[in-house]
Amino acid sequence: MAAQNIFLTFVGRSSPRKVDYRWEDEVSNSHYFQVTALEWMRRGVIPFRPDEVWVVLTERARENWVKPPEEGEATLHDQLYTQAERMGIAIHEVGFDQEQCDQSVWRNFDTLVGMLAQASERGADVHIAVDVTHSFRYFPMLVLTLLHYTHVIQGIQLDLILYGADTGDVLDLTALAQLQEWVLEMSRALKGPDASGVERLVREIQSSVARRSPTQASFLSPLQKFARKWNVLWETMRLTKHHEVSCAARRALDALDECQRRFAEPAEGTASFYPLLRILHQAREQIEPLCQTEWVPLMLAMTRWYLDRGMIHQAYTTMRELYATHACELAGEDVFDKAKREALLRAARSEEGWRETTSEDDAAGQLKLESIPVERWDLVHAFLAEFSQDISTISDMRNQLHHGFFQRDPQQTREQTFRSNLVQSMERLAQWTEDREEIAHE
Repeated sequence: MAAQNIFLTFVGRSSPRKVDYRWEDEVSNSHYFQVTALEWMRRGVIPFRPDEVWVVLTERARENWVKPPEEGEATLHDQLYTQAERMGIAIHEVGFDQEQCDQSVWRNFDTLVGMLAQASERGADVHIAVDVTHSFRYFPMLVLTLLHYTHVIQGIQLDLILYGADTGDVLDLTALAQLQEWVLEMSRALKGPDASGVERLVREIQSSVARRSPTQASFLSPLQKFARKWNVLWETMRLTKHHEVSCAARRALDALDECQRRFAEPAEGTASFYPLLRILHQAREQIEPLCQTEWVPLMLAMTRWYLDRGMIHQAYTTMRELYATHACELAGEDVFDKAKREALLRAARSEEGWRETTSEDDAAGQLKLESIPVERWDLVHAFLAEFSQDISTISDMRNQLHHGFFQRDPQQTREQTFRSNLVQSMERLAQWTEDREEIAHE
């Protein structure tokens, strides 16, 4: 899909003085930064080539739009139109309401949103660069809010936001504006089961930043690696691949360690990553519990992760598999032996323990369980006796939640009730294993 690049700029209420604007090795003396910026864009000094220029004007600003800054010098209107003609691009004058009231703010907001919506509807990927040098009143705040809103609603991409200071220094404020996108995508990843938005955002920003700041682009490389590993981990969790979670979590944590080491370096360009560094601490808190190598703490951490995200079915499945896994561990059996796992779960559901045989499946299970050494069976039997009722209760409640429609006069089980019972079972199992470890160490 073709891209449509828009350069958005504001005309101020007063005539600015001449300034020697500096961008890397370039210096340009001008009253108007937007003229300098457009010239640098034409020459490729600033890595953004606009297809259109949108000039925001209030009624009072229109006076300066057509008023020469000095006698004998061209107006801002004439300078911008001349530059646009050289580049073969159009200029659109955007009228802003200058009334001082809340509704005026929202009318101006809607004006730009509407224009961006029309640009997006033409079928192009819309990219925008913004110059806030001569904006005034609440306009800079409006721009930041607008960019975030249109990114979420319309997919508008911010490539650049510039401010030409009266000292001549040109500040690149893009990272500040993009912080809202970081917060949004990181929040989605921290609260939901998907980190693909973070991976996509890093990729987009890396391609944008690389053109204007190789130093900052180098900091994004470890972040891109972490985002990819983080997304793989969350995908592994969504698919309940219990046996792959710990390795995926350790890989993600290793990549996160590299990120945090790099961002903590006292190097030029790292300051813009400080807000992100704070957010990454929260990601660490979620990933570390999933690095467990022991099955019980690992699968309990997984169950908590699912419950935090409302993934009830996955929480139940993981808890059920945890009972079978730990029973296999106590029996000294292969935790990946499916037949043995199922036999142990049937034993837990049987009031008489593994000795009761009421079907061909149970008979086959009995043969499987008879291979458990006698000295280990006491541990297995104690575990199954302790938690057989928990296994039965959460299984029944889960069935009521997911299959109640097909049952005649089903008991009503609210999701919160199921969650509470599952949490209680988790706490009991955690305490039981902790007590057993203390006895073993005495």
